[in-house]
Amino acid sequence: MKDFDGSNSARQGQVVILGGSAEARDLAARLDGRSRLWLPARDRMTGQGASDHAALMELVLTADALVLAPHPCDVASLHLGARVAEQAGVQCLTLTRPSWRPTPRDTWIPLRSARDAAFAIPAGSRVLVTLGRPSLHDMRALRHAHLFVRQLTAHNDPFPMKYGRYLHGIAPFTEAQEIALMRRFRIDAVLTRNAGGPGGWPKIAAARRLGLPVYMVTRPRVTAGPVVNTVDAALDWVKERVWLDV
Repeated sequence: MKDFDGSNSARQGQVVILGGSAEARDLAARLDGRSRLWLPARDRMTGQGASDHAALMELVLTADALVLAPHPCDVASLHLGARVAEQAGVQCLTLTRPSWRPTPRDTWIPLRSARDAAFAIPAGSRVLVTLGRPSLHDMRALRHAHLFVRQLTAHNDPFPMKYGRYLHGIAPFTEAQEIALMRRFRIDAVLTRNAGGPGGWPKIAAARRLGLPVYMVTRPRVTAGPVVNTVDAALDWVKERVWLDV
C-alpha cells in the first residue's frame, strides 16, 4: 500500500477504476475484488465538485494502478484522472470504447463542441438533444431552434429556453421507440455526442432510417497512459503491468 509520499510500502496489486461507463463496471466485476470502482460526486448542473480531486487522490495513493473508464465524453473526469495519475505517480491506463463511424447512408455534421451547434443548426429546427444535463448552459445560444432535451432522471425543473421541453425516459431505448418519438415530436435533426457503444446507437439508427441529419459532437482526446478499447485488453494490461509486479 502506498504512503502519502507516493512510495509503495506493501504492493497488493490493487487497481482503482475511475468509472462512469459500462466498461468500467464490467472491468471491476472481472477483477474479482482486487479493484475499487470510484465515481465522481456530481453536481447536477456544474459537473464535478471541488472535493473530487482529494477523494480520488486519497484512494489512488493506496493502489498500484489507475484505469480511466468514465463516459467517453466526460471531459472533466478524464482530465481529473490524468492529473491524479501524474501527481500520484501510479501506472495509468485509459479504457474507452471505439467511436461510432458514419456510413454512406448517414448524414452527420461534425461539431467540435456543443456550443458550435448554435452556428450549424438552422433556425426553426426541431432538435432531439441527448447531450446530458451539464451541457444545458451550452444550449442557450440555440434560441432559434425548438429543443427536445432528453433527461433520464425525472424532475420538475422549468425548461430554461423559450422553445422546447424536456423529454423524460428510461434507457435503454430501441430503434423502434426512437423512430416513434421522432415522428411524434416531428423531430428533424438530432444533436448528440459520439459516445460509441450499443446503448446510444438506436437514436443514430433511427435518424438514418428517417433520413435526418445528426449533429455529432466529436469525442475529446484526453487520455493518460496506454489506450485500449475493450475490457479484455484492459484486463490483460492489469495482469501484465500490475499483478506480475506484485
